[in-house]
Amino acid sequence: MEQPVLEKSVEYVNVVFPLPIRHAFTYLLPAELHASAKIGCRVIAPFGARRLTGFIVGSPDETHLSDLKEIQDVLDPEPVFSPEMLRLAEWVSGYYLCSLGEALKAMLPAALVQASRQYVELIRDHPRQTAAGIEAMSSRQAQILRYLEKAGKMSVSHLKTRIGARSLVCSLNKLEVDGFVQVRQSLTSRSEKPRVELYVALSPNHELACTDALTTLERKAPKQAACVQCLRELGRPVLQKELLRRSGASLQTLKSLREKGLVTFTEKKIFRDYYDFMHDVEPEVIELNEEQRAALEEIEPVLHDHQFETFLLFGVTGSGKTQVYIEAIKKTLAMGKDAIVLVPEISLTPQTVRRFRSHFKDKVAVLHSAMSDGERLDSWRKIKDGRARVVIGPRSAVFAPLRNIGLIVVDEEHEASYKQTDSVPRYNARDVAIVRAKSANAVVVLGSATPSAESFYNTQVKKFRLLELQRRVNDVALPEVRILDMLKEKRLSGKREEPVFSRLLAKKIAEKVERNEQIILLLNRRGFSSYIKCHDCGHVEECEHCNITLTYHLHGRRLRCHYCGFSKRAPEVCAACASADILFRGLGTQKVEEALQSRFPGLRTVRMDLDTTSQKRSHDRILQDFGDGKFDVLLGTQMVAKGLDFSRVTLVGVINADIGMLVPDFRSTERTFQLLTQVAGRAGRKDLTGEVIIQTYTPDSFCLHCAQTHDFIRFFAGEILERRELLYPPFGRLVCIHFRGEDEQEVRRAAAGFATILKSRQGSFQILGPTPSPIERIQNKYRYQILLKADKSRDAGGKKIRQAVEQAQERFGQESRRSGVRVTVDVDPISII
Repeated sequence: MEQPVLEKSVEYVNVVFPLPIRHAFTYLLPAELHASAKIGCRVIAPFGARRLTGFIVGSPDETHLSDLKEIQDVLDPEPVFSPEMLRLAEWVSGYYLCSLGEALKAMLPAALVQASRQYVELIRDHPRQTAAGIEAMSSRQAQILRYLEKAGKMSVSHLKTRIGARSLVCSLNKLEVDGFVQVRQSLTSRSEKPRVELYVALSPNHELACTDALTTLERKAPKQAACVQCLRELGRPVLQKELLRRSGASLQTLKSLREKGLVTFTEKKIFRDYYDFMHDVEPEVIELNEEQRAALEEIEPVLHDHQFETFLLFGVTGSGKTQVYIEAIKKTLAMGKDAIVLVPEISLTPQTVRRFRSHFKDKVAVLHSAMSDGERLDSWRKIKDGRARVVIGPRSAVFAPLRNIGLIVVDEEHEASYKQTDSVPRYNARDVAIVRAKSANAVVVLGSATPSAESFYNTQVKKFRLLELQRRVNDVALPEVRILDMLKEKRLSGKREEPVFSRLLAKKIAEKVERNEQIILLLNRRGFSSYIKCHDCGHVEECEHCNITLTYHLHGRRLRCHYCGFSKRAPEVCAACASADILFRGLGTQKVEEALQSRFPGLRTVRMDLDTTSQKRSHDRILQDFGDGKFDVLLGTQMVAKGLDFSRVTLVGVINADIGMLVPDFRSTERTFQLLTQVAGRAGRKDLTGEVIIQTYTPDSFCLHCAQTHDFIRFFAGEILERRELLYPPFGRLVCIHFRGEDEQEVRRAAAGFATILKSRQGSFQILGPTPSPIERIQNKYRYQILLKADKSRDAGGKKIRQAVEQAQERFGQESRRSGVRVTVDVDPISII
């Protein structure tokens, strides 16, 4: 649908900004911008002292406001947001209680959201003498001049960080009035410009010129002659850097050739592809089995009729869910429609991309956070232009600007990573996918071997349609799962320390390596040890900025906080009593890796956790090397548990299954069951028999016994009874309100005041708290929270509870800003800790 050009008589536009402000701002539209301004376009507009990127969302006929500012520029020849995406952003804003501008920002690559930055520049000579002269009157101004003496020009934000000041406004204003510095606004463009590469070719008349000149060049300018000879041999334009590499010449050599008229330069736009290393391969020919065909036959007519429907594809691990997705996408493309495939982890993307590219070639585009701004922008443009029709990526890919959505696949739909937790809007991509599909009359396929309780319950009440794959492809048997009691293992070992490997797991590792088979080991905790503790006085090293124990990392012998990044050297003696008897408590992936190397010399082990996957393409490289057989053991955190398919993996070991169950959260047992079932499914996926060994200190756990027998239905039946009794989802609706600030008294007071406002609306929901958060302090910020719980039977769509929170935010907003307390709202939280 075309966006309407605003009529020439229109003088005003409503603009929203990516800021936590819930209303639009009205601006004057200059006459010269009438033709280019459309609803859904980006604009540059003044906002206070800054210039910001905003989004046109309307055009009022009149306004009672006076002294309106003018739009400074329109950035897009065509809207970046379609009417469908604007409607979706309005839903995200209303449901997740964020501003419309914040919702729209989440839909765009970062390179398209520009903001001005304030820079300060030294404009007078001899700053050192000036600083000495004003030191007595204003040490802060003198400090600014000394920093600028070295840098000349610096962003105000950087200067604040260097000086350690909250505000420099007064000092900078005085320095600017006195003529020492100049403060300017500069608009950051980031990576919005397309990337170009320079190609070199012989001039059209090169035959005669080069033949006559080549002999002379070889004598007087051998490097120039080498370039000409290289171009003649290749017979085509050559990338400049490739020509320099082949010929050994310099840029000055090429400039000299251009001045002589022997070569020409041309620029060519290139597509920045994160997966440019990946070569297309022919797809494996797979014939669907009876269950897969039955699932596809239910999906196809709904696709054909352009109807909205949500399917839950409930299939055991290795049952061929991905092939059903691929066949459904083929049907979608044949109907002239587009598709999105959401995956929960970046680590899954390489295998998924490789498989989907084999079927759909250059119609596939990828969006994820590990890509550079430029790579993400180029992928986004490829999708927006209609050159890509299948989009793959984690949660943000749900906002891909496809023109004609027909199908959205959410693989491993139960995964917590589909929920945005660290920034606004705090959306759940699975739920956004369903809303987007409903708006577009498209089909949603949610896939999982361990569906979330909410999704499976929706099949019971006929909100979703259930499709089942109960057998693995080629009838490969599910792996045998054994539960080992580590308390018994510790007693039998007779050692003071808890054993890393049970006797059975150690024996099986040795057997598999002897047979040239591979092993996956899961420990959902990175680092060497969970914490270090003094044996004499019990002192535990904690983060200076967070109420959390520091994790010991063997590399560099450092203690690190996994919440704020604080790091320090591990002590040789106890900081409290100076005892040298320090214990390393708990297990981390580094400690397991060391134990493997000690127990099995020569074992080829690769570790996959946040510490080893921080570099670009590190996920891809680790998985590729493991798939190529360069390693015997893949050891990692939960990222090794999901969606990976390696034919030679016959043993999966879970080092400690209790970690997740000890978390004080109502979803902890569900997450543990899902994680164990998923990682067990990595074993024995082809012709080789798989085995799984789960080490635990709670062998009688109901959750573990359900995972042992791959029995989701039994687990769901027990879990849903507890959820109903405690009014947790799917029977209840939750909203968690977080309060954070540097002054604990102010945070506590703010939380109490917010709760008082909410109590005036109480009746349709319960108010739990305010209470300190389970981790009371992170990054020197104290944390409190309020949990709201509503019965869905009394507030089905959650409208009442959201209205109450929104009204409380409006009443409380100004007070919280004065007190320095930040309030954030999480609708449908996946965790309450």
